[in-house]
Amino acid sequence: MGKIKGFILNRKQYDKIRKMDHCQMTMWAESVYKSGYKDGKETAEADSLTIDQVRECLLTLKGFGEKRVSSICDELQRKMSHTSD
Repeated sequence: MGKIKGFILNRKQYDKIRKMDHCQMTMWAESVYKSGYKDGKETAEADSLTIDQVRECLLTLKGFGEKRVSSICDELQRKMSHTSD
């Protein structure tokens, strides 16, 4: 897991947020969301398993041969590339 960035709201930021109108608050909330999404996506990509790691793990299991592991990994790869588009 990556380092978790803390969010500390100081008094100056709090007063600024409190004085925002609806449009400003919407834009601020959207920027916070996008920042969190970006950080989460980067962390997930850095900590994710690779197909080679999955292959190694499956090959250690009894009953899984090279052919079956290859077909599983091919299907996982196809699904992962399909959902990332």
